[in-house]
Amino acid sequence: MRTQTVARKRGRERDSDAARTAILSAAREEFAAHGFSGARIDDIARAAGYNKALIFHYFGDKLGLYRTLMSHTKERMFGRFNALYEDVFRQEDDMVSADRVRYFTAECVRAVFDYYAAHPQIARIFAWEAAEGWRTYISCSPHAPSSWATRVLDLAQRWQAAGIARKDLDPVLLHTTLTSLPMFHLVSLPRYQTIYPDTDFTSPEALAHAREQLTELVLRGILTQPEEA
Repeated sequence: MRTQTVARKRGRERDSDAARTAILSAAREEFAAHGFSGARIDDIARAAGYNKALIFHYFGDKLGLYRTLMSHTKERMFGRFNALYEDVFRQEDDMVSADRVRYFTAECVRAVFDYYAAHPQIARIFAWEAAEGWRTYISCSPHAPSSWATRVLDLAQRWQAAGIARKDLDPVLLHTTLTSLPMFHLVSLPRYQTIYPDTDFTSPEALAHAREQLTELVLRGILTQPEEA
């Protein structure tokens, strides 16, 4: 009897996880297409294949659903950055090694680019947020700086003190520029295509080329000796 009870409980948990995953996937598409203000719970429920009452049960309301989606996004992005940080800077002395600074900076740009290229819906959601003044996103975010932002700011200041990064650059703007360039490029591809109709912007080869060009641009812009590592 106990075995059957445990099996039923696990079955319900799997069904719950599947429902949440389907709802979040549908929400990602809806928010990308219409932004937070234009998204409709009815349309999300229809696309997910579940009753909208289940959305309210799991997430509370549309804002609760949006907050969960943004939380998952931040966890994936910051998780990738933190893993990269720990992998590159295993020892304190390595934080101001020129080769490691070049590698870390390049891999951060590539990680941001790859994330948005693999999740174009998130890039479009952020474009909607930018158009609306980031009001909804800010309501989902803690007021204190993220641990990732604090670590990067500290790193940038160490790099400048060591003479590896240009001292005339604002370390805060250095960080914000690094994280903004890939997204802006990717959400602007349809516009670029109208300006240069004979240029390939969207094939895997074109995306790989853009990724490395942006990486090189950042390296040459912030490092005092930006030779290729």
